Amino acid sequence: MAPKLSEDEIDDLLYFARTGDKAEFNALKDELCKRENVREGRLLEAAREEESGNGILHMAAANGHSDLLCELCKSLYAPTGPQNPELLSILNSQNKAGNTALHWAALNGHLEAVKVLLEEGADPTITNQRGHDAVFEAEVNDKREVVEWVLKEGGEVLESGVAGGEEREREGEEVGDEDEGMEEGSGKEDVMGEDGVAGEGSAKLEKKLGEMDI
Repeated sequence: MAPKLSEDEIDDLLYFARTGDKAEFNALKDELCKRENVREGRLLEAAREEESGNGILHMAAANGHSDLLCELCKSLYAPTGPQNPELLSILNSQNKAGNTALHWAALNGHLEAVKVLLEEGADPTITNQRGHDAVFEAEVNDKREVVEWVLKEGGEVLESGVAGGEEREREGEEVGDEDEGMEEGSGKEDVMGEDGVAGEGSAKLEKKLGEMDI
């Protein structure tokens, strides 16, 4: 049975994930899990913003809180091993724009968060509603460190999933309030970036793949 969370409780969980306040987040998470008699995974699945579909991992990833992401993933480990259906489902959960936590970490250039998500089993081949995977978003937002690391470390999985030589149409539209986070102390919105020119990102990624020994 899904936990019954109030709108304020969901907002608080998302806010603490967004700011990376682990102490406040864990205190509220433990209190709600005990009250609702649910495991952490059920709470993470339920704590989503209704309008945007954003979850706790989206907020932590968008703002580069790799330590919180690592802690959350470890809390979902199964007795038989780290990766399990529940963890993978939460890791790869898409918001209403089709973006996963990995999309957000990649396009905002948060390499350590990208590393945690991929190491825990995030799928880099998932595309959002624009047909963009996480590495493509990083590429068109000029997050070169993320692109180069992921392409080098991702191996054959990324080679088959990234870009794929497929033409991508330019939409030139910034994702708005439904798809944004906030970096604490930055004074600016940490939003999903604009789309690139059709095919440009794909061509660059294919060239990088050809040059790199992966």
